[in-house]
Amino acid sequence: MLSPGDPAPDFDLQGTADGGVGAYRLSAATNRAPAVVAFVPGDSPESQAVLSALADADWVSVSDAVAVLGVLPADIDDCRSLAAALSLPYPLLADTHGVATQFGVRKQDGSVHRAAFVVDQRCRVRAATVFDETDGTAPPLDEVLRGLAEL
Repeated sequence: MLSPGDPAPDFDLQGTADGGVGAYRLSAATNRAPAVVAFVPGDSPESQAVLSALADADWVSVSDAVAVLGVLPADIDDCRSLAAALSLPYPLLADTHGVATQFGVRKQDGSVHRAAFVVDQRCRVRAATVFDETDGTAPPLDEVLRGLAEL
């Protein structure tokens, strides 16, 4: 898994955009603001808890602006369905290009860790955390918020 100080791999992925589909590039997002890139393995209660916690987070308390990007190893139709079901205010990206592997969150069995990375405006990882021990409840975002506050 990538660690603080590591360069974040740039990516171009399709994602949800106001009920439709748009193209997202990490470097374009971080040109404007730091980004939180969160990976979830699928549409499970634990993954939904992570995505919902990110939607409910008080980002303004630690940063003037932040881009939140959810990443799911699924096709864009599955991402649209999940984003709509959870009313996500941020895009959910379809990882059809192995971005989870590049960030080091793909497990040996092929599944993906529930994890989040804070990426600064130079496209460097500033914080990384794994949420695999969730039980369907909202995971603590302390490390993510702390990483943003330190920018």
